[in-house]
Amino acid sequence: MRRTFTVTFNTIAIFLLLLFATWANAQNPTGTVTGTIKDASGNPLAGTSIRVEGTRRGVSADNAGFYSLKLPPGTYSLVFAYIGHAPQTITVTIGAGSTVTQDVSLEEAASVQESVVIVGSRNPRRSSTDGAVPVDVIPLKNIANEVGQLDVTQLLTYLAPSFNSVRQALGDGTDHIDPAQLRGLGPDQVLVLVNGKRYHQNSLVNVNGTVNRGTVGTDLNSIPASSIDRIEILRDGASAQYGSDAIAGVINIVLKRRTGLILNASYGANVTSYDKNYSWNKLNPSSPQLPGHTSLTDGRNVEASANYGIPLKKGYLELSAEYLHRGSSNRVGTYTGQLWPKVNGNERSDSINATKGLNRNNFDMQVGNSEIKGGSFVVNFGYPLSKDLELYATAIANRKDGFTAGLYRYPYTIAVGGTGSNFPSSNPASATAVNNLLSLYPNGFLPGENSKVRDYHVSAGVRGKLGSWRLDASETFGANSYTYLVSNSVNYTQAFVPGITPSQLQTSFNSGKTKLQQAVTNVDLSKNHKVLQGLNTAFGAEFRVDGYGIDAGEYNSYANLTTDNNLAVAAGAQVFAGFIPSNAGSWHRTSFSLYSDNELDITRQWLVAGALRFEHFSDFGSTLNYKIATRYKLTDWLSLRGATSTGFRAPSLQQEHYSKVTTLFIQSGGVLTPTQAGTFTNDSKIAQILGIPSLKQETSISYSLGATAKISKGLDLTVDAYQIDIKNRIILSNTFSGGNNADLSAALFNAGAQTASVFANGINTRSKGIEGVLSYSTAWGHNQSLNLSLAHSSIQNRVRRGSDGKIIIHGSEVLINSGQLNKYFTRQDQARIEVESPNQKDIFTAQYKLGKYGVLVRLSHFGKVSYLADSTGGGNFSANAFDNNKVETLDQTFGGKVLTDLSFSYTINKIVTLNIGGNNLFDVYPDKQTHYGNTSTGRFTYARTVSQFGFNGRYLFGRVTVNL
Repeated sequence: MRRTFTVTFNTIAIFLLLLFATWANAQNPTGTVTGTIKDASGNPLAGTSIRVEGTRRGVSADNAGFYSLKLPPGTYSLVFAYIGHAPQTITVTIGAGSTVTQDVSLEEAASVQESVVIVGSRNPRRSSTDGAVPVDVIPLKNIANEVGQLDVTQLLTYLAPSFNSVRQALGDGTDHIDPAQLRGLGPDQVLVLVNGKRYHQNSLVNVNGTVNRGTVGTDLNSIPASSIDRIEILRDGASAQYGSDAIAGVINIVLKRRTGLILNASYGANVTSYDKNYSWNKLNPSSPQLPGHTSLTDGRNVEASANYGIPLKKGYLELSAEYLHRGSSNRVGTYTGQLWPKVNGNERSDSINATKGLNRNNFDMQVGNSEIKGGSFVVNFGYPLSKDLELYATAIANRKDGFTAGLYRYPYTIAVGGTGSNFPSSNPASATAVNNLLSLYPNGFLPGENSKVRDYHVSAGVRGKLGSWRLDASETFGANSYTYLVSNSVNYTQAFVPGITPSQLQTSFNSGKTKLQQAVTNVDLSKNHKVLQGLNTAFGAEFRVDGYGIDAGEYNSYANLTTDNNLAVAAGAQVFAGFIPSNAGSWHRTSFSLYSDNELDITRQWLVAGALRFEHFSDFGSTLNYKIATRYKLTDWLSLRGATSTGFRAPSLQQEHYSKVTTLFIQSGGVLTPTQAGTFTNDSKIAQILGIPSLKQETSISYSLGATAKISKGLDLTVDAYQIDIKNRIILSNTFSGGNNADLSAALFNAGAQTASVFANGINTRSKGIEGVLSYSTAWGHNQSLNLSLAHSSIQNRVRRGSDGKIIIHGSEVLINSGQLNKYFTRQDQARIEVESPNQKDIFTAQYKLGKYGVLVRLSHFGKVSYLADSTGGGNFSANAFDNNKVETLDQTFGGKVLTDLSFSYTINKIVTLNIGGNNLFDVYPDKQTHYGNTSTGRFTYARTVSQFGFNGRYLFGRVTVNL
């Protein structure tokens, strides 16, 4: 075997040497073509690829944008290509011994179809339509000022149909960091890069009952949109090229690097109406109806940014700063349930309100977007050290403070005894505790969740030529921290402390902090070889150190402050009890990888590519992944492309080490019931009792097949189909109790929890879809242009099933024997993966400019979504008070909707541009909930858990941009 391998290797080596020798430089008389390549602003474009069309000859521009290419006498077509710019082909004629000067100015790509890209290929000459895999290029700087969205996740949701992000309501920390999906997969199954370097994830774990429960994502909004030049979205598995997390694809954010000063300021707000009294009027059809719609203005957003590209003799320095205040929104429905303790067993809440001068609006919760105040600073720098080497650095600092609210604590819950009370009549101290609390909060209270989120990213390195090779060596550091603060709250147990007065009750708490650090060292080498029609080889190494930590909250945020054991109340700050010392700690791991990434143009029509990556993690072992891709040009205007690859996602340190006991409100019989729910680590005693194996990496295999067509000048079409199979997908299990297992019940009791959830490799999934982009760009006269695009995405995500049609759950014998496998991964968990996000999205955009005037029209279609209730114990059927208490399913499908955006721009002069517009101009909302049991006693007119496009209604905005 070894001898055969040696012979084969020697044969290949000799073959390659012969190929290199065949294309050795001929000793014929030559001429020279030379020049400088710049962008439209006059900045040199270092590294521009210059290729002789139809041959293997080519060079790259140096750091001053200068190039020199020797060629035999003749006429040639030279192709100039630079990342983010439209390639340009120029014909030159060269004589023997002569020198021809050909300077070139490259325009930024006018459409997403024609740019040279960073991701998807390590060949610097490859454009988005020339590669073997689909890459969307979104010129954010050209469109961000034309639309009302202010942050990256919202911008991408309405620009890229394969991307989706919906702000969450009443999701604890998830209200402050928007989870983002690519191809309907999890936020942690897409890799995010900044200028081609890995960007860090959040320290936040999504543990509440929202879409993407159990995942850990990247906060794209920590990168200010005003600092971004363009965004490249690689829609293909790329773990073999870039490492962990790239199962769904890669999002690469490219920062601005231009000269001049740009100032931007915008203001906008939701100007809308919604049916606040929907549930009340449905329940009381014979009583005088309350107003059908409530008009309001909220969600006021203020944004100001500055970008200054400092003109340097050499290199570039771009400074960006942004301030954003995102106002909160509220679409709460009128609460229809009990407010005050019953009087002689009778409900008298409304009459009690009347005597107190109150009404039900005084007990509103906040069901909508959280308030965010934040600021960012970005530096993008490059400086030539020599003709062939450049020093570069990137720095991002983002801080934001958020506020949202939890569920209202109504007065009837702060009473001695009675249904829903937290204070048992069996405890003689309950009366004093209740008096203390009602003195502090006579009408109950709405606790607030405050966040302090901090993100830092620094990357520095050198790149350029090392002999005949291209070198990029860098060091990247990233960090995120999330501090949990609670306001307008109380620790109920403190009210039981003997002798305490209402004024001594603590109302604000620091409930602790989660934090993450990441350090990445990269060395990458690549080279173009004169093999066949061109061979680009790349290889490199990466060393990574990940860190994660939890800081415990202050003592009063989590502790039982009394020695009384006869308490029925939950210890700790209401809405978010603090992390206890046993949760706290710091954990680290390292990983090391080697990769090779190669592309060969066998002919001018046929491209093949292959990548191989080995990666070793200190906490779970090694993985080896590959990728094979090809593209064939059937004609000059039509190409076919396809790829297959394996991928992986390492379990995050957050999923390995996050633990906490918190109060979750679990839907039971149509009522949100407070439950002490524990999230336990995979190596905890509870997980061991359950027999759950240690976490390991998710693995995937993906296939894609597509076509690109340049139908006519300016008219381009791409269509791609894909399938992604993921094995051992990591989930946060649903809540389960001790069941009939005495050891499990005892362990839960000792942890102060009624239920448990653990992270585990629980399921296998299959994702399939079709994506297409049709775009048309044209210009006529001297001042008119039109850009049209129609983008489509159809997604089908399914949990894998057995031959009997039942979902395959990787549970344990303990769960099976205790009859709780259906609680471990429920029907509602299945719905989060399969149907709670739109399975279809279509975006049509028309952008027309006439001299100083511009108009943009966008139609966004979001497909249907469905809510599936947990069927444990028949929980998906309940009496529907909206329908004469008929027992009906809680399941509901919410129909697809079309949102219309319209904006106008006017360029007053070369300096000032004004823009006004509206998003969701016709004030479209999702379908209302048809089962009373889903409305949380009237408070949720619109579904909280499904993720379509939110429920904020119409948004109007204005913006002024100053270019100096």
